[in-house]
Amino acid sequence: MSTTNLSSHTWQAVTQTVVPSNNVFVISVPLTNKTGYFRLQQTNGGSCVFQATPPVITSGASSTLTWCPVAGVTYRLSPGPGVVTGGGLVVSPTATTVYTLTASNSMGITTNFTAVIVNPCGFASVSNWNATLTFTYTLAPSAPGYSFNISRQAQVTMHLTPFGDGVYAFDGSASGTVSINDREDDTSSGTLVTTTTFGTNSPNPLLSTFTLGINCTSNSYNFAAIVAVDAIDTETSQGIFSSSPTTAIAGQVAVFPHPLPVADSTITGSAVLPVVGPFTIPTSDYYTPNDIIANEMWINGVITDATAGTATVSWSITPAP
Repeated sequence: MSTTNLSSHTWQAVTQTVVPSNNVFVISVPLTNKTGYFRLQQTNGGSCVFQATPPVITSGASSTLTWCPVAGVTYRLSPGPGVVTGGGLVVSPTATTVYTLTASNSMGITTNFTAVIVNPCGFASVSNWNATLTFTYTLAPSAPGYSFNISRQAQVTMHLTPFGDGVYAFDGSASGTVSINDREDDTSSGTLVTTTTFGTNSPNPLLSTFTLGINCTSNSYNFAAIVAVDAIDTETSQGIFSSSPTTAIAGQVAVFPHPLPVADSTITGSAVLPVVGPFTIPTSDYYTPNDIIANEMWINGVITDATAGTATVSWSITPAP
């Protein structure tokens, strides 16, 4: 299944063919959009997958591991008794455990995993969250033919509801203030062209997003957020002035897995994050301005990721009614 927007709740089946390759199945999907999300969806009723029932237990309780035995296949379970027969086994782990089921025959080996979560963290029982995100980013670089003045601030609270499997997504309910005040002066063609984007409003609910992941197995959380605001674009060139409404992305913040707090309460954090441009896919926490004028700084070579500076970011994610 695929979608281009996690907050849309609209997933479509991909049309490409699944191809066997060694002991796995492969599907090749052309990326025609800038953003794409994919997930596997179970369609056989759950009778022929390696799974734990129930997947979450308290100390001293049991869970049943089940799979679909096939004649001529040897099954090994780890941790556990090793070779197993039949199609199920009752387990009583004392701590959260990931079980590995390995199936082998003359054709090869296939491995599957399932987890039994013991005494899950209290965050797993939270149904709704209020995520408050604050950030500030300013920069005024210049280069031959160009100068920029970038200024973005936000302090917004976005309501999150369950999306599935420990993931919570923005449901369109938001409050707070977002500000964008950008200017680009371009003399590269010999004639001054001034472009500005200005707006101070509550977040635009259609283009703003917030996706929170809670992983009680690894006791970690992560999130990605986009904060957009209704603004006005203006351009002045050779005395000609034009103006039009727009929706500008004031900032995009991504926080990779951080430890959950020991107490089941508010998830908070703050950091000075590196600012990256439109051509970078980071692997650690980052902020990006992610809008037309700011992106021009990278496109025109005025700055690089190494000279883009930092943004001050803080977050507070609390259980909500």
